[in-house]
Amino acid sequence: MTTLDLRLVPALPEHLDFWMALRDEPVSRKLVPMEPSTRESLLKRMQEATSDLSDPKAKSFRWMVELDGRLVGTVAAKDLSRFHGRIEIGYMLSSAYHGRGIGTRAVGMVLERLFEWPFLHRVWLTTAPDNLASQGLARKLGFTLEGVMREHFFVDGQRKDQQVWGLLRSTWEARRSTR
Repeated sequence: MTTLDLRLVPALPEHLDFWMALRDEPVSRKLVPMEPSTRESLLKRMQEATSDLSDPKAKSFRWMVELDGRLVGTVAAKDLSRFHGRIEIGYMLSSAYHGRGIGTRAVGMVLERLFEWPFLHRVWLTTAPDNLASQGLARKLGFTLEGVMREHFFVDGQRKDQQVWGLLRSTWEARRSTR
């Protein structure tokens, strides 16, 4: 059995076409609550984010997920509050790579980096109730389902619920010490 080379690389403008195609995949459109975006607005989001966690002014971070030299997804961390010690993460993986543990590994790699911040207390993410794969990823990484925001987003002409999952530093550190 060979180990696949999974890396997080800084999101760059040349990754924009990949990100747009990823957002346009049927599974992404069905399960991820995305507002319509233009090429220009996505480029702006990409340029406003950084992968440099040492930047004291940054509040938004984005990496592309690379598997054996090929882009397969993206992971972002946004709305950082250093005062409250919290940040939200989001992720998207090309459907051709679902079900192989790649998303769990990539998000785990981001969590490792984020929890290096001594001030970080909590990471949270959201999932759609029918996104069982994302719920599995959250559970595997130690997140706890904290609640449901009823009819919180709009997809395919319908209002959908959204689950909120949280991971506390104490849970992350306890899980790390048992590995």
